Amino acid sequence: MRDVGTGILESVDTSGESVISIVGHLIVLALLVNVGMRMIPARRPFPWPALVFAIVIGVPSLLQSAFPQITHALARDPQAELGGQWWRILTALLAQDGGLVAAIFNLIVVLLALVAGAWIWGPWRAVVLYLVPSIVLNLLALAWRQPGGGSSFANDGLIFSVFALALLIGTRDALHPSRGHTLVVRVCAGIGVLVAVVLVVAGDAHGVAMLLGLALGFAFGVPRLSRQATAART
Repeated sequence: MRDVGTGILESVDTSGESVISIVGHLIVLALLVNVGMRMIPARRPFPWPALVFAIVIGVPSLLQSAFPQITHALARDPQAELGGQWWRILTALLAQDGGLVAAIFNLIVVLLALVAGAWIWGPWRAVVLYLVPSIVLNLLALAWRQPGGGSSFANDGLIFSVFALALLIGTRDALHPSRGHTLVVRVCAGIGVLVAVVLVVAGDAHGVAMLLGLALGFAFGVPRLSRQATAART
């Protein structure tokens, strides 16, 4: 019975290289563009998290093709982490394990997710909503006994937090929403949730990151909606 349980845990896919994962992520990116265009406020802060994380993630990611030892030093390694190298839970975010093309693509997604997240949530909330899914999923990967690394867990979590806010609020003006825009963003967010569920059923860990981001988005979004409603009454 123990062997069966171990086999199930180890069958979880954290690579993001399966066809269903690639297709799912392309759909999610298209949905983010549609949602983001309708939710980005007129007054936008400088999205400094996008710049910071693009540099922090981008430099080691692009160097890893020439210096693979960087990947070995930063990547998720369950045996090493259980042996005391706990920092890999954090540094796995910096270790792109899919090669140079995947690293470049992931950096584009980092920029898209963090620019949209910083504009919609605000910079500091975006940072929290970016890092928490990465840390939690890399902890879960210990139980799944899956090595590797990358920014996709963080990207997925932040993007789906935006989808949660879309489901709660709708457009850029939550107090006077456009019905057409509200319908579009909610439909897009709903499709995103379906993609996440499909990935979870398929045994893809990215679906878990997406649903975690959705839950965090609801947790951050409900108080925000309440504050806006209170302000509207005063």
